[in-house]
Amino acid sequence: MAVGASWGSEVNAHISVSVLGASIVPDKPRLLCVIYKHNYTHDMVLQSGHLSISILAPDQLFLIPLLGLRSRREAQDKMAGVSFFLTPSGDPVIDGCVGWLQCHVLRTWELGDATCFLTAVSERHRLRNRSPLWWNQVRPSLPSEWLEQWEVKLARNIELSRRLMVWVR
Repeated sequence: MAVGASWGSEVNAHISVSVLGASIVPDKPRLLCVIYKHNYTHDMVLQSGHLSISILAPDQLFLIPLLGLRSRREAQDKMAGVSFFLTPSGDPVIDGCVGWLQCHVLRTWELGDATCFLTAVSERHRLRNRSPLWWNQVRPSLPSEWLEQWEVKLARNIELSRRLMVWVR
């Protein structure tokens, strides 16, 4: 899935594997969304207090290098080449996704290298009657060049997290 955010006139999104359910009450859906501080989206969500989640489809694997292998900090216009529309709150939703959610931050927890956002799902829309793209399907499907880039990025991010994360001392 892709987590999107906006702040001022800027929009951004990144590939996330850290979103999970946080409510059993059907009419009050909540999600936990962990966003690492090295993601540009992190600061945008902290400032704005809202985010979008695009549930990607299997035919959107091409988005992995655009949203998952480069940072907005490195690519001035990371969203160039990505077709999207904006939620009423101004957050980007990836065109062609299976569905999307608009979320508003209720609380945050500092994790050192990341922030855990407890969010209220204020809107949810199913756009395509397809199965979502699951992370366990992604890795085996990636070309070797993308996997190499992913491993380099992951190693760099692990080193950053290792220094900052809350852990047993």
